[in-house]
Amino acid sequence: MLVDARTTWLEPTRNFMAVALSPIQALASVPAATGAWIGGVLSAEPNIKIAHQNLRKEYFQLKSETLLLRTLQEENEGLRSLLDASQRLKEKVTLAELMKVNIDQNNHRVMVGRGIRHGVYAGQAVIDDRGVIGQVTDVMPFNSKVMLITDPGHAMPVQVQRTGSRTVVYGTGSVSVLRVPFLNQNADIQVGDVFISSGLGGRFPNGYPVAEVTKVEFIQDEAFMRVSAKPIAKLDRANHVLLLSRERPEPSVVVAEGQANTP
Repeated sequence: MLVDARTTWLEPTRNFMAVALSPIQALASVPAATGAWIGGVLSAEPNIKIAHQNLRKEYFQLKSETLLLRTLQEENEGLRSLLDASQRLKEKVTLAELMKVNIDQNNHRVMVGRGIRHGVYAGQAVIDDRGVIGQVTDVMPFNSKVMLITDPGHAMPVQVQRTGSRTVVYGTGSVSVLRVPFLNQNADIQVGDVFISSGLGGRFPNGYPVAEVTKVEFIQDEAFMRVSAKPIAKLDRANHVLLLSRERPEPSVVVAEGQANTP
């Protein structure tokens, strides 16, 4: 050691040993470095999870806000269509919001947010921007029940827009199907024809779209053909409707519980 300290004879040896031992020193430091890296990862993992959860939360919040904006836009478009429709009508109209929908096989009714306090009365016609929805059956101070044209107890006088021939359409209990049981075999009717309100009975004004013919069957040895139609109005899918105000009508064929089951 004394020689090593006072001379340079052993310098080459020291350099050789340093080079030879450097891999061993590097390997010796690996466990410590690896442990420090793993420790850093583990300590950062909770923060990563929290950040991920926050991002997911923000994503779903933005998603819900986008859906809400889209819904509001569609509702505004629907209201705009109703407003345009009301401006074209001769009748006085009242805008009403759908509050409740009650539809099953034997009952097609909706609740609207207008009642006696708003001038609503039983038998009042209800439409949307596309066509006839139904008519008011029960009136309360602030709400009213509306029977849809697809209710199995509902019947409505109509005429074929193309030919002017008159008939009656009946509800079937299906929100997408109306039946037209009293058209003679020689009647001029075809798929795509549109039924409009005829004005008979004084309950529904003349000329409002009601349904489009979807099926025509000629049955041998029967007096009447079988005709089906689909409602044109959105019925249970509407958010708002228009109540048409006219003179209060006398009882008519429009609501005919017994006739609805007539073959």
